[in-house]
Amino acid sequence: MVTHLSSRQLQFKMSQPTPASPTEPKLPPPRVEEFQFDAWTLRVVKSHIMGSQCEATTPCTPQTQNDDLCNFCRYERELELPSLPDMVFANNLLELQHRGGGAIAFTALDALRCVNPRESTVQVAHAKVWREARADCEGVQKVVEPYDWTYTTNFRGRLSGGLVAKETTERIDLDRLKKQEEIKFYGEIFLFEDELDDNGCTRCVVKVRVMPSGLFVVLRHYLRVDQVIVRINDTRLYSPAGADYILRESSTREAPIDKLRVPSSIYSNPDVVWQHLPVVEEKVDKLCPSSTSAGE
Repeated sequence: MVTHLSSRQLQFKMSQPTPASPTEPKLPPPRVEEFQFDAWTLRVVKSHIMGSQCEATTPCTPQTQNDDLCNFCRYERELELPSLPDMVFANNLLELQHRGGGAIAFTALDALRCVNPRESTVQVAHAKVWREARADCEGVQKVVEPYDWTYTTNFRGRLSGGLVAKETTERIDLDRLKKQEEIKFYGEIFLFEDELDDNGCTRCVVKVRVMPSGLFVVLRHYLRVDQVIVRINDTRLYSPAGADYILRESSTREAPIDKLRVPSSIYSNPDVVWQHLPVVEEKVDKLCPSSTSAGE
């Protein structure tokens, strides 16, 4: 198991919260879009990358209430991770709200809550290869308390307000989704990303598109540790037109890079490489508002 703290991450931890200068230009406000599709209201919020220190004009303190914390200090307080990804989009959001009550939402904070704070999910043997291949790199040899430095998350969306998950044998018809249709609404929302000190990539993104036949969401966590492993955690959501439910399918696909029989250029393209990764875990359920699920 490799656990390390790079020079970049050390600087992150050692930085002292300082108030923003009143002369600094104000960042633009978040962009908010809403779209109505049958019983569902889609809400998309896009904003800037979170800073690496306290963002409050009056610095947050241990006595500051949670609701009054800036984003950076809230993440520091609520997460057990020794460090955060380089790029965290703390204000970004995708939410699907049902008119009968209940919602599913996707945020960076919820995704990072699912990262293992005590051990890495990269296998010990692979991590050893990764470490030995970069023995001369300054950051690799710094060791801290174990945590998943790849920020792998199995987040599937946060349910609230009476939207409940039920077992189902139904599956999303992916062939149907391949048919060309008018795109009525599209959004791509970044949650977090890190280049693992130029030794790979970890990225969490959620995409949504609405067609006449239904709405489709893909939440993807993509991980590539160079010379070691490629892993993709996908959660797909689909609600057919006129339906009061969402089918949710989640999968984990991964393979050691030395077992992949594809050109190395493909490793960096998650939209292609996932087709070459074996499935190691799957989970399927149906999301229904509690007011309708009781009568099914």
